Amino acid sequence: MRRHRTQQAMPRGPARSIAPPAPRRPFLWWTHLAVAAAGAAAGWALGRLPVLAQPPSLPTLPHELALSPRLRQETVMVVGGSMAHGWADPHDNSFIKRAFAELSGSTNTRYQVVDRTIVGGTAAELAKQRPNALAQWLAHDRPQVVVISWGLLDDISKKTPLNTFTAAIRSEIEQALAAKAVVILATPPVVRASATVDKAVQQRMIAREFAMARSLHNRNVYPFDVWAQMLGYMQAHHETFWKYYGDNWHPNSAGHALAGKLLYNDLVATFGTSPIAYRSDPGRGA
Repeated sequence: MRRHRTQQAMPRGPARSIAPPAPRRPFLWWTHLAVAAAGAAAGWALGRLPVLAQPPSLPTLPHELALSPRLRQETVMVVGGSMAHGWADPHDNSFIKRAFAELSGSTNTRYQVVDRTIVGGTAAELAKQRPNALAQWLAHDRPQVVVISWGLLDDISKKTPLNTFTAAIRSEIEQALAAKAVVILATPPVVRASATVDKAVQQRMIAREFAMARSLHNRNVYPFDVWAQMLGYMQAHHETFWKYYGDNWHPNSAGHALAGKLLYNDLVATFGTSPIAYRSDPGRGA
């Protein structure tokens, strides 16, 4: 017997209520008319204002505060060893290059650094083996600034006599001054050797080097002891050389960056934001 299926109707629930549409705001045509009238009145008033023949002049800055219309260019020649070259930094970006790059970015002078460093060399060796090299470099590069920064550890390792060392540095200073260049003596960053086994010897070498420089009584010679400042910074911040360790004789990038910042501070404290200029009447130095 075939059963007939009956289609069951779905139960109906309560009817959904549909929210009525929001009433439309009446068009306020009189508001637009008022705005248009106000605009027309303002335009009429503006047309009646007197027209200035020339714009008002701005106050003139004092000459010493006015910016130069163009950047000044200066050449910085670097003479020294591997740390002045930037050894152990992946881009050879030495502390000297970093200092002058920051000085270029904060003043109206662009400093172009020319690298005349000799990795593994000393000032005494340069004077003995290539006695005319510095004079040739000075004639070719024509620098406004000469930075002399020998690493000292090569001299200590090779047992260069102190008198030979200071005589070679003095010769470099005098040649640079004869070329009308400002001379900066910059000691190297702190490394493992100069913070430990060679610390006392390096201190004596720096003392003799700076005493010789001051004995010249020339205000175009500026000694900056970056090494001593970096030691003081590390002590004040409870740091050791390991943070700045590239190898026993060289800092890593962080060491070059810190030493570069210290040298930059010396440059700004000494020269301000003015170009580094040779004094034709040097007078008595420090």
